[in-house]
Amino acid sequence: MRFTNKLYAQHLGWMFKKKWQVQGKRVPIDTGAESELSNHGIKVKDIMEVATPKIEFQRVEFESLVPKKHAENETHPNWHPQLCHFYGNSNVLLEGISQAQVLTKTVEIKGLPKNVIDAIEKSQLPSHIDRSVYNAVMSSHVLDAEQVKLPKVKIPERPAFRLPRDYGISHQRKNRLLTNRLLAECEKLAGRSLTSRRRLLDLVNFKVTLPKDNLLLQFDVTAEKFITAARPIEPIKGRYDDDLPDLYPMKCTISMPKKHVYTTETFYPLSNRINCTHPHTVITHFDKEFVGNVYETGVTTTQFHSRTLLKAFAVAATRAKQLYGGSALEKLPKPIVVQSIQTDGRVFHFGVFQLNTLSLEEKNVEKNYWFHESNMDLFTECGYKMGRPYLEGFNKDVFHVINAFYHNA
Repeated sequence: MRFTNKLYAQHLGWMFKKKWQVQGKRVPIDTGAESELSNHGIKVKDIMEVATPKIEFQRVEFESLVPKKHAENETHPNWHPQLCHFYGNSNVLLEGISQAQVLTKTVEIKGLPKNVIDAIEKSQLPSHIDRSVYNAVMSSHVLDAEQVKLPKVKIPERPAFRLPRDYGISHQRKNRLLTNRLLAECEKLAGRSLTSRRRLLDLVNFKVTLPKDNLLLQFDVTAEKFITAARPIEPIKGRYDDDLPDLYPMKCTISMPKKHVYTTETFYPLSNRINCTHPHTVITHFDKEFVGNVYETGVTTTQFHSRTLLKAFAVAATRAKQLYGGSALEKLPKPIVVQSIQTDGRVFHFGVFQLNTLSLEEKNVEKNYWFHESNMDLFTECGYKMGRPYLEGFNKDVFHVINAFYHNA
């Protein structure tokens, strides 16, 4: 290796870097301008204070953002000494239709009213309606594009066994699409003269509190579809009377949760100052994943029927208290009729409720009326078979009843 002389070469980039470090630390020379401006009352500020002013944030405690929960005791602002029994969307009556009769002082009449039956028999629908209803079922149950994780499938014989989760159309969306399409077909048949006197509302709440003997009952329910009319449905002609079922040794409020904390206001979704406020038809969706007994057992047929009755009763009672106030508890000037439909997407239950009295005491002789039919299946089975959509056991009579309900005045 050959030895050479030291060159003492300097890195220019390093030299410029050091040069700028020295120049950046230089202190500006005081020219006296700041003192002169201060003498004239002008304050001199740093340029960074003007360009990026400092913002002082107020510290907010997280606990102040969350509403404080009151203990459900005498210190709660809505606490009452009398217990109140609640009926909502997720619970059902243990004894079903017989318990609902005693609870609402209602006489059960098998079969729909005569005017509705006559309307069903005399209805002459176009030939293409059956095909439209068929397509409505297929589009809502099979052909819709939604793909969500469906509820778990359980095997009663093997409760600990977990099956793979399926994807498909959610139960709520199936019911909503099917109901909307069936009502759209009814509107097409009715024409503008009738549809102009109807209004359709989605997800409507009703709330009413009623006394019964020494008890207090509160109905807080939701209707997935609510149809209102410009004129109320005419009361059903005829007088019906029958003995109410005997529930002894059970009480009529069994399986109804009770609380000391509640409010007693009445809520009807529409004001009297607008048109088309009279209740016409309430449509309720049934989902077995959401509705069930407090004992975690399946819903029976009679419990399914009682849910249809109580939804109609809650709507009629809420309307009565809105129209007549506290005097509605003594005597109604005119009965209120509400049609009720409940479906799980396949099974339909139809009923007509006539509210004659809100006085639910045992000494009151007057009773309410509940007309209803047995369950009707819109189809037997619908889904995919060998990769192709199929529909079996299609029943066109279901739409005839829905159409008659919509046209009923």
